[in-house]
Amino acid sequence: MYTMYTHHSKPAQLQRQWLTSALMSLALLSHMAPGQTTAISSGPSQIANDLCSTAITTRSAAECLRQTKTNLPIPKLDASHAYTLPELVDIAEQASPETRIAWATAKRALEHVGVERAQYMPLLAFAAQGSDLRTIVPFPKPLAPRGYVTVEEPLALGQLELEYTVLDFARGHRLEASKALELARTLQLGRTHQTIAFKTAAQFYQLQQSEGQFEAAKAILQTAETLMQNAHSQFDNGRATLPDVQNADAGAAEARYELADAEGQVRKAKLSLTESIGVEPTTEIEVVPQSEKHVEEVATSVEDLVKEAWKNRPDLLARAQELREAQQATKIAHSAYLPKVGFDATAGQTAMWPTADWGQLGYANVTTWSAAMQLKWEIFNGARRHEVQSAQAAQKAAAEEQRATQDAVTRQVWDAYVEYQTALEQQHSSQTFLSAAQISYDSSLDAFKYGVRSLVDVVQSERQLAQARFAVVRARARLAQSEVALTYATGKLSDTTTQPTGVNP
Repeated sequence: MYTMYTHHSKPAQLQRQWLTSALMSLALLSHMAPGQTTAISSGPSQIANDLCSTAITTRSAAECLRQTKTNLPIPKLDASHAYTLPELVDIAEQASPETRIAWATAKRALEHVGVERAQYMPLLAFAAQGSDLRTIVPFPKPLAPRGYVTVEEPLALGQLELEYTVLDFARGHRLEASKALELARTLQLGRTHQTIAFKTAAQFYQLQQSEGQFEAAKAILQTAETLMQNAHSQFDNGRATLPDVQNADAGAAEARYELADAEGQVRKAKLSLTESIGVEPTTEIEVVPQSEKHVEEVATSVEDLVKEAWKNRPDLLARAQELREAQQATKIAHSAYLPKVGFDATAGQTAMWPTADWGQLGYANVTTWSAAMQLKWEIFNGARRHEVQSAQAAQKAAAEEQRATQDAVTRQVWDAYVEYQTALEQQHSSQTFLSAAQISYDSSLDAFKYGVRSLVDVVQSERQLAQARFAVVRARARLAQSEVALTYATGKLSDTTTQPTGVNP
């Protein structure tokens, strides 16, 4: 049997296997036959998604960005290939502009960490200068009849300049804030991967439902035509009336109408699916057909699922990092009350050969240097108090946003859990409904052939059978959709759900 959620006693880091890998395994792989190969490999994308969703250090964030490929060309669909969900997710992640935007945002935050880390290092620069200066120097008339002399100072200078901040109380807080922001952006990239996979799965199952309803509509038409043929046969034998034949003809016409509508819904679903994965909308796409899945009820209570979501959801963890950034920003504002100490030094070679009205003054080519320690302490700054209060308000807003996100996650898990339980019950009920409707129709049709039941009874049974067939298709699609929705809401799947169910495409 198939169990969706179980408990595991793994370390916390290993437990953080979230929705994208889940979508690339359980709900997705469940539509692949054993040994079935995919036309597009999803290995690299899955590795990148796992790294982004579990990033807890800047090193893991950098590895996430390295593994995420954003410069790949948009794939082209093969109309002769029946796509599985993992393949479509891989295409969506390559083609989606949301992934590339989230990657660029995370990359920018990562580079900002490098900028802040560089503040701990000295700044070393080389400067070269060549200049010529002519100036007037006042001079006593007994020595200079004009009362001045002109001086020219050609100069050549080359030196190294060193700047180093010895003490800055805000420097460490700025580095920690940039790290928190970088992790938040990387986690948001992981959630973007998950959202793309979830949307693709929703459209994939919608297309499967439309195709299943189309197949059901063809079966209903066949049943209606069989009834129509029996009605004409009974009428020819004098066992049915003309209204019976006309009712049977109307039923067959209605079935053809429903079949045309179902075919149109398939085309619309294909357009929506291709648009959602980021390629040009087209109806030239095939997916593996819908199949029956035998699923047991969720083994974990909804309270435990909520706790798992609190621990694993990358968007909620990103909120925690944003709160951490806001806390560091408050400390940075407070650091403005403290002094800063810096050190500046230069060393180089200076050459000068000045001349005056009466000839050369003296050639010099010597090593020059300077060194200085600077202490800066702002005794009064009218804006400082407002900067602190602004940072404190931003920190409070970040804390409330985290709480609001946590409440939203809780509601999403509850909604998904209730939806899954409902879909599971409908799945069982739809099978019972179909079996009962098929028996009722077969019995009514046999009785009509022998003249025991009227055509009205057969038509009623036929309509119930049609409803049952559509109900089975909708129930299967709803179960698959709710299963992925619950996975998306919680952000965690157990290892027992990653095995293929052996569905024949």
